[in-house]
Amino acid sequence: MPTWFAAVIALAAITATYLFCVRPMLRGRCATTITGTALDEREMDRQLGELREEVRILRAQDALDAGQPPSGTPGPAR
Repeated sequence: MPTWFAAVIALAAITATYLFCVRPMLRGRCATTITGTALDEREMDRQLGELREEVRILRAQDALDAGQPPSGTPGPAR
C-alpha cells in the first residue's frame, strides 16, 4: 500500500471523527452529552407515572372482575 494512500485514509478517518463526533459534542448535540436532556427526562418521568397509574387501575379492575380484592389493599377486618 502506498504511503500517500494510507495518509488519505487516515485523513478521512480524522475528518469523519471530527464532523460526526467532536463537533456535535462541542455544540451540545451529541447523544452522550447531558445538556438539554432535563426536559426530556421530566417528560419521560411524567409519562412513566401515567403509565404506572394506568397499569395499577387495570390490575385493580381485573381483580374486581375476578371477585378478588386487589393486591396491596387491606382486606376486611376480622
